[in-house]
Amino acid sequence: MNTTFKRILILCFFSIAIGQSQNKDLSLKKNIDSLKTVLKNQKINELNKIKTLIKLGESYFEVNDFHNSEVNYNKAENIALNTQDTLQLAIINKKRADLFITNNDHIKALEGYKNSINFFNNTPNPDKYNEELFFCYIGISDVYINTTRSGKALEYVYKSEKYIPKENDCLSKQFNIYILNNLAFIHAETDNYIEAIKYLKKALLLEDEINDYRGKANTYNAFAIIYAKQGENNKAIEYYNYSKKIYEELKIKRGIASILNNLGVSYYDLKNYPKAEKKLQKAINIANTGNYKDILAESHLYLGKVYISLNKIDLGLHNIDKSLLIAEAINASEVIIQCYLEKVQLAKRTNNSSEIIRLLNLSLENSNNADIPYLTKDIYNELYTFHKTNDSKKALFYHEKYTSLNNRIYSIKKINQTEALKTEFTYLKLQSDIKNKDIALALASEKEKASKVQFILIISLGLVLISSLIIIILRQKKLNRTRKKMWASKKDLMALKQENTEKEIEFKNKQITDFAIHISEKNDLLEHIKQKIKKLPVLNKTIDSQIHDVIIFINDDISQNKEKVQLYTEINETTNSFNHKLTNLYPYLSEKERRIATLVRLNHTSKQISLQLNITPASVDNYRSILRKKMDVQKGTSIVKFIKNI
Repeated sequence: MNTTFKRILILCFFSIAIGQSQNKDLSLKKNIDSLKTVLKNQKINELNKIKTLIKLGESYFEVNDFHNSEVNYNKAENIALNTQDTLQLAIINKKRADLFITNNDHIKALEGYKNSINFFNNTPNPDKYNEELFFCYIGISDVYINTTRSGKALEYVYKSEKYIPKENDCLSKQFNIYILNNLAFIHAETDNYIEAIKYLKKALLLEDEINDYRGKANTYNAFAIIYAKQGENNKAIEYYNYSKKIYEELKIKRGIASILNNLGVSYYDLKNYPKAEKKLQKAINIANTGNYKDILAESHLYLGKVYISLNKIDLGLHNIDKSLLIAEAINASEVIIQCYLEKVQLAKRTNNSSEIIRLLNLSLENSNNADIPYLTKDIYNELYTFHKTNDSKKALFYHEKYTSLNNRIYSIKKINQTEALKTEFTYLKLQSDIKNKDIALALASEKEKASKVQFILIISLGLVLISSLIIIILRQKKLNRTRKKMWASKKDLMALKQENTEKEIEFKNKQITDFAIHISEKNDLLEHIKQKIKKLPVLNKTIDSQIHDVIIFINDDISQNKEKVQLYTEINETTNSFNHKLTNLYPYLSEKERRIATLVRLNHTSKQISLQLNITPASVDNYRSILRKKMDVQKGTSIVKFIKNI
């Protein structure tokens, strides 16, 4: 099961591209022929030649022809080195590293990803290639996961976060899914399954958000593998089936074959050999159609184990030999060693000591070359068991080797756990420091903004105050000018009114004079008439009485006319001097109010005044009250006396 788990860790984000291409094998082969034709064109320039070779390498990679894929990438690299094309060198190293990691060549993969990062960073605009840089860091993380260096793997996962797009779009969520998957794989490698499952659940939520069905299939597969590692194979089978259903809906043959293989392994571990045989046989059939050699190698291995468990030795050995042949072709060291160890178990049944030693030595040689400690430990245990009965010295030697390696594996696991914790702690501390710095910067920025705002407010307030002061001064000046104009207008108006009053008085005086003359003439006429009447002869008493009445009437009329002349003369004399004083002291009195004040001064009653001005006595009383207010006559003071004192 360990082989399966490591393979999904390495190939998780490559499986999408591979899966998409499974139904295009024929078109890919045609594409390879077409690209070869392009390369034969003598007029093709160096850049187009590099790009064509890269496409050819990709096409070979997609049909699992890793040798030709590498050959074409190497050709493209040679041209790019000659033309010093940094960008193309970055792309080539990245794609070749993807090839190496798929082919389990971790040293070359690591070197390729690091070279690619350096080349991308030396381009004129590295930020343009954030996506490629992200996958380089994820690729390095995968290398370290596969070589059980959890601390370094975690370090590069955290480094990859720098290249996630800032926008919370589909691409950034996809990048976060890759990170969450790798975090899950790292924690699973350090046996922290709770954390691993937590990260996978987060990835599943993001995959639901962006409808990433391939991603969901991979995540379900990862769930299943983690449960299988813990011995919970029934739960693992449940999640394998979830994954298989999605792969079948998407028609991704490689995914279906991989899940069928994993189901076969789980059923084998549960000792349900008929179901294991059925699933593994299906996996082999589908893997053959796509030439998925890594799946074929593992499926034949476990199918061989199933047949051996069912005591079908020949069928079992046949499948193990097939698995060994394929594994050697693709340099799958783990599968090779497991095939040898399975053959060791068969050799034990026939007590074929020489075969046992030969197989164990081959296993040990492959294990040492590939540096696979957990399999090397099993080999030492087998060698100890073999020599225990016939060579105690060798048995002790291998037992010590076994014990030492077992302790080393335990120490490595603890070191990995410690390194992972340290890396996580450092990352969290760094994130906390960055957050604190961001908060401090935000606070400083807010303070600066507040200071700027305060400064702006003070300046604005100052400007408002100055503006207000200027406006007030200008308005005051304008008001003063307006007041001056008003006073000038009022003065002109008063002068005009005074002039009109004087003219009116002059006219009235003339009227009075004319009236006096008219009365005088009338009186003379009446006197003359009276004298004529007196000279008339009295014929009888009645006529005498009537003449006497007429004379009395004429005398009364003459007397009244003299009083009127005297009154108008008094009014005229009074008005001339009084009117000047009244106008000067109380300029705001109206013409009618001044006339009433004049008549009041002459002791005229309200009735008399009303008759002369043709208004009601009540209106005259009202005018008296207005005069008291306008002339500020105190209560208890007679208005007549007050006016006479003016």
